[in-house]
Amino acid sequence: MKMTKLNYMQCWNGAMALLGAHKEAILAIAGVFLFLPTFLFAQFVQQPVLTGDEDGSAMLAIYSVYFSENALPIMLSNLVISFGGLVIYFTLAPSRNHTVADDLTAALKVFLIYLLANLLTGFLTLIGFFFLILPGLYLASRFALVPIVIVDQQERNPVEALRQSWALTRNNGFSILLFVLIIAIVGTITVGALQAVTGIVTGLATSGTGWPFVENLVASLTGTAFQLVLAVVIMSIYIELSGKKSDVREIFN
Repeated sequence: MKMTKLNYMQCWNGAMALLGAHKEAILAIAGVFLFLPTFLFAQFVQQPVLTGDEDGSAMLAIYSVYFSENALPIMLSNLVISFGGLVIYFTLAPSRNHTVADDLTAALKVFLIYLLANLLTGFLTLIGFFFLILPGLYLASRFALVPIVIVDQQERNPVEALRQSWALTRNNGFSILLFVLIIAIVGTITVGALQAVTGIVTGLATSGTGWPFVENLVASLTGTAFQLVLAVVIMSIYIELSGKKSDVREIFN
């Protein structure tokens, strides 16, 4: 396989082209499967209250209780969000040109395989984190294309999907890591700033009590937007490294 060096500008332009070309479909999918479960979870599941003085053991105890009491909603919301992400990848895949209904059906058929591949990816990445943060992040970058391999190349063996992602990202692991880190840092700062401004405005308007509904709404909207950007970036990386098109923007011509 001919090795392709990741071009950040081409990837970013391609990602924005993907977003523009499929905006109606992915916004509808994201609204139902990403935004809605995130918003409902924020509204109805009480987050742990921390004073800031907790030590490690106290934090562990607080979050152990939190996860045990909310295991079902946590699991259900994560499953719905994961399914939504898979449907979005089907919508963006260069080998497909189907309706949203077709993409939903296709995603449902491979959802178990997708989950198994994610578990394998998470396990291998966790091994990397046991050594240092950087090896874990590097492994996550090398396996970032696993969902796209399942979707676009119709790979149904989770182990083979990991192997193909590893092959596709050869000599580009650190390039992908840096690219995604830049987007993640900028996105996190932007989302955090918007949420902080919302909290300040609602706090001032309500004499400090705030409006949880509005704050959760803004947090869910910004979080969903961030997830969509990451999804189109990952797909754009795949398109460039797989050689599907010499220029990802050609897909939309």
